[in-house]
Amino acid sequence: MRRAVIDIGTNTVKVLVADVQQGQAVPVLSKDRTTRLGEGVNEHQHLSAAAITRTLQAIDELLAEAKALGAANIIALTTSACREAANRNEFFDAVRQKCGLEVQLISGDREAELIFHGVCSDPEWTGAPLLVMDVGGGSAEFIQGRDGKMELFKSLPLGALRLTEQFGEGRLAELREHLHAILRPALARYKIGDGQMIGTGGTISTFARMEWGAVDRVKISREALLESVQRLGAMPLAERKKVSDVPPERADIIVAGGAVFLVAMELLGAIELTVSVRNLRYGALLAG
Repeated sequence: MRRAVIDIGTNTVKVLVADVQQGQAVPVLSKDRTTRLGEGVNEHQHLSAAAITRTLQAIDELLAEAKALGAANIIALTTSACREAANRNEFFDAVRQKCGLEVQLISGDREAELIFHGVCSDPEWTGAPLLVMDVGGGSAEFIQGRDGKMELFKSLPLGALRLTEQFGEGRLAELREHLHAILRPALARYKIGDGQMIGTGGTISTFARMEWGAVDRVKISREALLESVQRLGAMPLAERKKVSDVPPERADIIVAGGAVFLVAMELLGAIELTVSVRNLRYGALLAG
């Protein structure tokens, strides 16, 4: 069956259209639009009218593409920004009226569960112990488990957009110190051991594309990530927007997102991580 999921994130709206059969999702279309739905939510707990308008337009366009490709079942999920916004029902009503979609608001725990199941759908990881990390616009998820079963999981308010709004430009050292203080106790029970660390989401995909020109299953060393984060962090934003493979609309938040991955790797003693394109959307499609 051809299905589609629209993931309405804090920073980006993403669609995945795929043929789902025998527990696997074979992608037909994967696309995203940066709309910054969660812009200012951390401070005001309110979705702005401009952000709602931008996001509605993106949903409507991506929905039309999914329908044109014959998706028979289309679901819409939303995460961190709407969990915190006092006026989220206004947004849900607008999506219902404009697009005819019912938006499902999922908890941080459910988000972690779907991300993990999405990653585990890759045959490469069958039976392997995994520590999966996803950094979105509003939150970061950390999941440890194996054989598709989660052992530890948590969602923390450490998204790339949220942290950028908190710290702004030119404060990388202070940001890393802040992340160490939060993540050291939060990740105390997590162990990589002989397992594999997997990274998902737009931030780590951008770093993979910058370094290797590819994304899925690309391995990024902690040393290479440190060099990239420091190099981008030292650039003025206008210069960063010109860097090859860094989308201009992501240039302002890429340093903060990279810092979350970097600090987590430092605390966990991870020498490298492997990037996966299979995340929340894959998990949601396979969950039916």
